[in-house]
Amino acid sequence: MNKEELKERNRNRIVPLFDCDYDLFDKHLEFYTALGFEIIYYQKAPYRFASVLKDGIGEFGFYGVKNAKENGNRGGCYIYVPNVQEVYAELKANIKSYYRKIPSKGIPRMSRVNKTAEDWRFNITDPSENTITIGETFGDSTTLMEAEDERVRALESKFEKAYAAAYRLAYSKEDFLAARNTLEVAFRKFTEDFSNETLFKAKVLQAEIFASLGQKSQANEAILEANKVDLTTGEKESLSEFVDRLSEINEQIR
Repeated sequence: MNKEELKERNRNRIVPLFDCDYDLFDKHLEFYTALGFEIIYYQKAPYRFASVLKDGIGEFGFYGVKNAKENGNRGGCYIYVPNVQEVYAELKANIKSYYRKIPSKGIPRMSRVNKTAEDWRFNITDPSENTITIGETFGDSTTLMEAEDERVRALESKFEKAYAAAYRLAYSKEDFLAARNTLEVAFRKFTEDFSNETLFKAKVLQAEIFASLGQKSQANEAILEANKVDLTTGEKESLSEFVDRLSEINEQIR
């Protein structure tokens, strides 16, 4: 290793270390190589440990834990990038090329890029249920979340408040069950408390939640209901992001 390589190796950086299932150690690494990571260290004895690296994202280390369900810990980290759409497109292409599909539900999985109050982000959950969030922030998270909380409190529509809560549960926390339940209650209790635009966005969100939970028939029903919402040309243009998302969900569950 020359001086420049050593300097790069010793620069100020953080390497997250995650537990992974001892018996699925190589399968675990396979998932990361499918994403486009390179294995830069590997050992099987006296204990299992490996490191993977991808330019533009960083390095992760994995320690093999026996009886992982009882003894292992699920970890997570957030990776800031300046070009989240490009990073996502590359990882998506890599994993689709390897597995012939995008694993979007269950374990492992990779989400779409989603917009939250604080960033654009997507989540990768690996075979040992560690979660890597890769995002491009809009600014200071605390300030942005305080502004979002204030915006939601100011909403007069109870349905819109429920939609905002479900959206955050789904895309910020990946708690799809809680998001599903929140929306189901909102649709039952606040039947006339929303505009067609809000109804369409809520149905798109509901379709994605069902798809993420593997509930294909319910997802199909939500897609049909979303397509029945009467939107003007102007509304469709302003909701183009959601129209495109609905099309992606429809393709995903086919």
